[in-house]
Amino acid sequence: MKTRLLTMIIIIIIHLTALTACAQQKANMVKADEKEQSGNVLYYAPANWQRLDNNGQVIYVAPTSNEGTVITILPGQELYGSLRTWFEDFLVKNGQGKEQLEGGQIKQATSDEGYEVLFSQRVMKERDGSVSYQLYVAANPGNRVEVIALISTTANQFNQYQQVFQQFIKSVDFVNVKGVNNNNFDSSKNNNSRSDKNADRARNNSNVLNGLYVATISRQQFNPNTKFYDYIVRQQYYLFAPDGKVYFALPKTDIRNLDLACSQDPGNCGQYTLRGNQLQLFRQGQQSQTFNLEKSGNSFKLGSNRFYPIGSFDGLRLSGTYSFRSFTNLNGAGGVSGGVSGERTISFN
Repeated sequence: MKTRLLTMIIIIIIHLTALTACAQQKANMVKADEKEQSGNVLYYAPANWQRLDNNGQVIYVAPTSNEGTVITILPGQELYGSLRTWFEDFLVKNGQGKEQLEGGQIKQATSDEGYEVLFSQRVMKERDGSVSYQLYVAANPGNRVEVIALISTTANQFNQYQQVFQQFIKSVDFVNVKGVNNNNFDSSKNNNSRSDKNADRARNNSNVLNGLYVATISRQQFNPNTKFYDYIVRQQYYLFAPDGKVYFALPKTDIRNLDLACSQDPGNCGQYTLRGNQLQLFRQGQQSQTFNLEKSGNSFKLGSNRFYPIGSFDGLRLSGTYSFRSFTNLNGAGGVSGGVSGERTISFN
């Protein structure tokens, strides 16, 4: 088994460098004019494999495998940090409740277009005693992460369909980088910074916004209880994706995952277009809004409000006590004078 795994890894390294190239071998694949799409992924479907769609996940079942061997395209998402950190977390989550019998190391390659590719092969034992053979390939085109996997319940079928999986991987292209010139990519530099470079490339496009931005907005609001004006301060968030999607709030869970945020809270999801300095926002159930956008470095200004990018904080350590204070003015409310203050405090080591 160890020799077979090593051979598989060597083969995959050779083929991953052509991850987005057109398919060179058409055996077991459909015609070129029948290239299919799943989200951001373009590919040639393996011939005679049955396609299943499950909540954005595309699954191809190998013929005569009784659903024991599949190639699956997982839903992609935005990436705002290190691909390796994301991939490590992904493997841990997908291995919860299972025993790893073999493999699990993360290997690295680079596509011809210059973006990072990671892959990991492992053998996992389920709680019921069944065993699965898994090969996950994670790519970082642009500012996204896309994952494709070969999974089988038997070693024989896992080895039997490796060639089909390799042809599948070779046929893959990504919509968000198709036609993008990556000649300025420097493979001699730290690979962990590639996702950040791709995000910078998207931000530098005059018609694209990318990432999570925040502005502090203040205004006066009349308080009918106190008959006075309260000074209101709040944060306004926008999460932009290069494909024209925008989320109008701070995501409730993973601030890197715009697709997840939209699925959890579709009312805050919309589209945007940026032409010159005109930003137009489209929100579900509301009329579109147009703003004059002024860029300055990594930030931009909408009206009188300046929005600043929120970066990735992978591995950050905090030390000290942090507090948030609030105050409500009660003057004039039923003859009461003064107000109510509060404070929330968190201490980090």
